[in-house]
Amino acid sequence: MIDFVKVRINDKGFAERLRQNPNFDFMGKINPDTGEQKDGSRAAEFKNLKIGLYPSGMVEVTGSLHKFANDGAHNYDSFTYQRLVQTIGDIMTLLETSPDRVSLHNVEFGVNILLDTSPSRFLDNILNYRFKLPEMRTFGGKGYLMQWIKQNYIVKLYDKKRQYTLNTNVLRFEVKTMAMVHLAEVEVRTLADLLDVSKLRLLGVKLCETYRGLLIGEKLNTGQMSRSERRVYEQGMNPNFWRDLTDRKQRNYYRERFEQIIKKYGLGVRETVGQLIADKVGELLKTSDVLPDSKNKNLGHFTTSSKVVKRPINPTPANTPPSTLQRHCKVCGTPIEHRRKGAVFCHKKQCRNSDSNPRNNFKRRVFHSINQTKLFEFREVFKPTPQQREIMVQLNLKFG
Repeated sequence: MIDFVKVRINDKGFAERLRQNPNFDFMGKINPDTGEQKDGSRAAEFKNLKIGLYPSGMVEVTGSLHKFANDGAHNYDSFTYQRLVQTIGDIMTLLETSPDRVSLHNVEFGVNILLDTSPSRFLDNILNYRFKLPEMRTFGGKGYLMQWIKQNYIVKLYDKKRQYTLNTNVLRFEVKTMAMVHLAEVEVRTLADLLDVSKLRLLGVKLCETYRGLLIGEKLNTGQMSRSERRVYEQGMNPNFWRDLTDRKQRNYYRERFEQIIKKYGLGVRETVGQLIADKVGELLKTSDVLPDSKNKNLGHFTTSSKVVKRPINPTPANTPPSTLQRHCKVCGTPIEHRRKGAVFCHKKQCRNSDSNPRNNFKRRVFHSINQTKLFEFREVFKPTPQQREIMVQLNLKFG
């Protein structure tokens, strides 16, 4: 789930030891006219990581932990908690330090999810993030990236299938923190904090909350809509409509109405992708019982910003969550340890509804589509997601 980081250590002694480390070939910046070194800083690269040494004694390391784990090649596969622990351990061994000495200044967290359709096709349905239109970038004609630059963070979605010419429909959704104040409530201050799975779960909640800020439409047949519904839908599908709305109450009113129409007549694309993101976060963190190897002197006993993480005496198998794991509402993330055993929602009715409504609406749309489809076989025009296939199995519907 963790990708890019910018970390620093302010220690002249450490900087000098690192400069003499045979794993790195530090080069200074040279003035092309005089041949003199510009500012006394030096830099080296290793498996996508960039290490900078400054005259003040500060050491700055930037790069993708995910790419480092893949020898600097790519970051389109799954980067689990277990791999994160191993990667941080490898980097700390390489730098000959410990994660609690390394302060965080930027961190990027997100997930790669697999879609049933082209990621670029899904991106075409995204209208805005908190009413702001996206900035667009391309990968040399190989698909595109949408991003929204906020004061303290950047939201990004992009087509990894085309970026890396993959055979699978991989979509990347991530948040890049530019100022750590954006994660103040999570209390991630050092690299050691990224080994605290409870804090990683909070980053997962933050990621899902960010996704809910996206306004996502669907291309629908307006024939079944009332006149007022059709007007709101057609206005809402125009990105400039939201840009021109300046009154906050108007924006919220039209967004609520627009999303009600999409839920009523659409296939639940927004809800389906949102669930895929939440499920992927859970999947990446399910090996949360894998703690740093006590034999590794750089990771064995470190202190996070709030507590010491220790290896359990009787560790739970890697594929089974610990029995003491705190339960959270699957929709809003609120702790529900006080509720009955087996409960998956908090006391809020809207949380239960937000989970069941997409399934119930989908069932209604399936039966309606089967009854209304005339020109084609239903299976020829409908491509369900894996979650929708499960619902169809429950409905005893066959899909070839």
